[in-house]
Amino acid sequence: MQATAWREDRDFDVLVIGDLNIDLILSGIPRLPAYGEEVLATGITRRLGGSAANFAVCCARLGMSVAFVANVGRDHFGELLISELRRWGIATDCVRIREDLATGITVSLSGAHDRAFVTYVGTIDSLRGQDVPRELLLRCRHMHIASYFLQTMLQPDCRALTRAAHAAGLSVSLDTGYDPAEQWNGDLLELISEVDLFLPNEVEAQAITGTTSAEAALAALSAMVPVAVVKLGPDGAIACADARTVHVPAFAVSVTDTTCCGDAFNAGFIDAMLAGQPLPDAVARGNACGGLMASVMGNDAEVLSREAVARLVGDSGVGGEPRS
Repeated sequence: MQATAWREDRDFDVLVIGDLNIDLILSGIPRLPAYGEEVLATGITRRLGGSAANFAVCCARLGMSVAFVANVGRDHFGELLISELRRWGIATDCVRIREDLATGITVSLSGAHDRAFVTYVGTIDSLRGQDVPRELLLRCRHMHIASYFLQTMLQPDCRALTRAAHAAGLSVSLDTGYDPAEQWNGDLLELISEVDLFLPNEVEAQAITGTTSAEAALAALSAMVPVAVVKLGPDGAIACADARTVHVPAFAVSVTDTTCCGDAFNAGFIDAMLAGQPLPDAVARGNACGGLMASVMGNDAEVLSREAVARLVGDSGVGGEPRS
């Protein structure tokens, strides 16, 4: 991975394409209830949500300039989301207000070690490739597509959008998120082969590749994409680029909530990549962002800063552990 692959002469560091919705986070859930049962939460938080939105805010907190393309409804939630994005300094010129749809909402059921989600889709899956202005591509260095499996209208346009981004000089990353239908493929493998960076977690990576371990999934993905990362949660992450595979362990933090940790990892990794950092340091910075996010409730990006990441990683960086 060479620093020269990342453009430096653009208005925005990152263009984010994907979901924007309200997150209602119920925390302290002892277990998921079965139908007919009730469990009690110990906390409740309402925040801006969606994997793309979480990633965008994390990028902004790390000092990157961010443009966002998404849809919201003409309702109170839509107004709230646009206001929140602007508060974080994110460009919202291309966040379109839909008259015919309500803003999406996700309920996050958060326990001590993992979380589950229930989503009302609304505007979440209404985005199309034509909603991304081609002139905006010329103003950005990098494009990130999030929540691929929720973006049913966008899916058929993703390859053309990726090619347009490459033609405009952008690098492209993809994080699919979980597939609610658990089908996992479709045109995804073809799209993966066209992006520059793929960032699934271990469950997603194994399901997409049909493998039974994170290492096997990474090996399969590294044959498709220049930079492949598999996020391992409490075990850190493994990554492969330029025929080099590394494992960087997670940092020891007191875990409060795992919501948004993967999105924070993506922001830290891409921030390091845009700065020309080597693969092990990029993974370490991703781990640091994920760890910092795990230390707070919900997607509270206030915890993120380059200074906080540097303190956690250490000024000397992290070399990672080579894997054969």
